[in-house]
Amino acid sequence: MSEVYIRSQDREGLFVVSSATVIAIGKEEVVCTKEESNCIFLHTEKAMYKLAKYESRERCVEVLNEIQDVCGRYLYAAGNSGLMRGTGATPPMAANIPRVYLMPET
Repeated sequence: MSEVYIRSQDREGLFVVSSATVIAIGKEEVVCTKEESNCIFLHTEKAMYKLAKYESRERCVEVLNEIQDVCGRYLYAAGNSGLMRGTGATPPMAANIPRVYLMPET
């Protein structure tokens, strides 16, 4: 996975997500108070950051699905057969590029 940058809901944090990072919905008894049971947290080896808070757990899951979609994107070029005079065939190409995900406010 190439780098994905996630901007926190309050717009005060920009996090680089790597393969060693975990993004999870907060569970009341583990990471947050009762008021924060519908939060999305970013866990690293050294710290935990609250990325966003939503009205329901279902909305948290929707946002995680959006992040997953962003992480799975890549730049794709189909290539060509080189039919034009003086050009050679170009093979298809796929490349990972850095992506930014802005946490939705609601």
